[in-house]
Amino acid sequence: MDVLKLIEELKVIPLATLTSEEEVLEICNCLSLASIPVIEVTLRDERVKNILKYFKNYSNIALGVGTVRTVNDIDLALESGASFIITPGFSSSLSSYAKNKGMLLIPGIQTPSEIIQASEAGHKILKFFPAELSGGVERLNAYKSVFPDIAFIPTGGINEDNINRYLNLKNVIASGASAMIPENLVCNKSWDEITSKLINIRTVVNKV
Repeated sequence: MDVLKLIEELKVIPLATLTSEEEVLEICNCLSLASIPVIEVTLRDERVKNILKYFKNYSNIALGVGTVRTVNDIDLALESGASFIITPGFSSSLSSYAKNKGMLLIPGIQTPSEIIQASEAGHKILKFFPAELSGGVERLNAYKSVFPDIAFIPTGGINEDNINRYLNLKNVIASGASAMIPENLVCNKSWDEITSKLINIRTVVNKV
């Protein structure tokens, strides 16, 4: 599976912090029903590290591990069968480690200096985070002429109301959003509502 091609075709990466085997099963089912076979599971809770292994039961879902900050996190992602990892910022040591392990890493950036550093390390697809708090669409549009060889995946503060403003930019290939799988709906086990939100966002982005 060419995960980058998949992400570019889908234009979205749902984000979630899952903490149980049941949540993995149900969310994978939601993603399948919505025809969005990709997810970024963030390491924002220690319990997440114990449930990533269950994604091996759902080979139709491309697993990404987010909020990766250490080499141990990279090793965990590899052991869990992840297709890609995302870091909240750029780290040359993590970039080198992931490359040596054959793991696709998408580093987070905000500033031109960080973009240059990531580009020099060989990264041409970057996560722009936190998008809405860092200048949003206007900033990414300004980066277009300065960094014509760089593509972005904005994440942070993005929802069905503003996602197409980002996707209409020529230097944006997809957008990540936790609004697709709200934490409160996961806690309440509102799987049908989550499926509906995912289907709705897929409909929205297909208009781009």
